[in-house]
Amino acid sequence: VEDGLSGRLDVAGNIRAGNVQLALATVGATLFHRAGDHVVLFSGKGAYGLKGTPGTWSDEPFRERLFEHLRYRMTLTEVWSVEGFVQHEYDRWRRLKLRALTGAGARFDHEVGDRGHVAIGLAYMVQWEQLLDAKPVDLQGVYIEHRLSSYLTGSLKLGDRAAVTLTCYVQPNLRKFTDIRGLVESSLNFSLTDRLGLRLTGWWAWDTAPPSTVRGYDISSTVGFAFAF
Repeated sequence: VEDGLSGRLDVAGNIRAGNVQLALATVGATLFHRAGDHVVLFSGKGAYGLKGTPGTWSDEPFRERLFEHLRYRMTLTEVWSVEGFVQHEYDRWRRLKLRALTGAGARFDHEVGDRGHVAIGLAYMVQWEQLLDAKPVDLQGVYIEHRLSSYLTGSLKLGDRAAVTLTCYVQPNLRKFTDIRGLVESSLNFSLTDRLGLRLTGWWAWDTAPPSTVRGYDISSTVGFAFAF
């Protein structure tokens, strides 16, 4: 990340008509600001989707999600840094009315040749979680949890116009280690111009103790465009 402000805007959509009627839009933004050894990162994502039968739309969206993450990182040495973060998430798909969390930890970075990079992070985080349509088995739908957040991310440049990134998060509950949340996310980026790129992303998220009526995993893939600045 260069000194100053930089970022990327991602947009994607899917519209179907005929035997299948569906409309889905996703948008995301990533902003970086660097001043020497200090980096601030903001990441936001949103998705909204409707489906129905030919000629009519459902009254309820099948996809409705909002996610924001703000992170501060300070470099200590060439390989070690410390970071802190806050995050908010809403996801109707997973009965998540509110998830707000904050945490802090350390990060290790390592360059692999001229084109590769690997980073490992470890942090403590505390989160407040509230569910939609709370049921008795949901303990009134309000949780305060303490988790260990660990991640491994790697990136590799494929020539001058392409790059691949893979990230894996594992977040066990510190009071119940069988309660684990995780995420594996990959992206393949092709630069069409110096500013415009084609972006293929896919992710698999899992939760060993999901809310009632919610499955313990989600899988998604998206093809869209990214604009860098």
